[in-house]
Amino acid sequence: MRVWEHGVVQAVGRRREAREQAMNELFFDPWVERGGGRRLVRKLVWATAGACALGGLYPGRLEKHWFRLEHHEMALPGLGRAFDGARIAHISDVHSSLIVLERYLRQCVDAVNELDVDFVAITGDVISYGRYFARRVAKILGRLSPRIATLACLGNHDYGLFFPEHAEGVRAGRREAKTALADYVADQLARQDIFVMLNEPRVFRRGGAAIQFVGLEDFWSARYDVRRAFESACRDLPTVALVHNPDAAAELARHGADFVLAGHTHGARLPKYMPTKTDYHAGLYPLGDNKHLYVNRGISHGRRINVNARPEITVFTLRSRGSKSM
Repeated sequence: MRVWEHGVVQAVGRRREAREQAMNELFFDPWVERGGGRRLVRKLVWATAGACALGGLYPGRLEKHWFRLEHHEMALPGLGRAFDGARIAHISDVHSSLIVLERYLRQCVDAVNELDVDFVAITGDVISYGRYFARRVAKILGRLSPRIATLACLGNHDYGLFFPEHAEGVRAGRREAKTALADYVADQLARQDIFVMLNEPRVFRRGGAAIQFVGLEDFWSARYDVRRAFESACRDLPTVALVHNPDAAAELARHGADFVLAGHTHGARLPKYMPTKTDYHAGLYPLGDNKHLYVNRGISHGRRINVNARPEITVFTLRSRGSKSM
């Protein structure tokens, strides 16, 4: 598989840098709008808040609003000709909140729409907290216009800001409140014709070919259930799994996923108080038996502490790879 990854290359000529930026970078400025001194004050306030990503959970420098636009091929066993060459746009970690501005998210959606893909896959954390932001972001993401479908799974923040709270010692009432928020997020997305997969598969067929997506509840949720997700799945179809936390990837591959899409890390190795057990933090990873994991760096502002962690939109071109073994 040939993978072209664009990063920021220091000490290069201006001409080459400008050419690379035009090809593979998107520059957004959500602050360009009418207004005087009051707008400037707001900008400074939110820039300061952004420097303490996600409301101060992780201190670090906020990267500018410019994207990695990644292009990869996704080889799937048994993929029919009708889907060979189809494309999936993968986004993650939207984190709609007071810090991640609506204008910025609209620009992200516009950028995805310009790619003219067949599917859009959203791997969780569409909000940081709150039902208001769930309603807001659902309307924004509802503007996505792939040719076939937009699919999504939930992330830990879709259950609440300080999730997980299903650990030992947490009161049942608080746990139920977090579950209720997740259900609300899923319902708001579904109202915008986004297929939210909660431990379940979804199959799409075209011209005699088929592709299957399997979506999981968040790995830290007590409702995460990989067996339930795959028990009704078609074992002989090429399968792409959507999960927020990359720690689940190996288990999903064992149950039949050929390719796993995840997010959660924002492109960085997480600190000890927001751990992942694996070393999957950004980009493409082999899972064995020609199966792969891709960890998207997300499109929100949180934990952007180095150039490699810039916000990201990923585009996969589907390719057929032989038949699927049972």
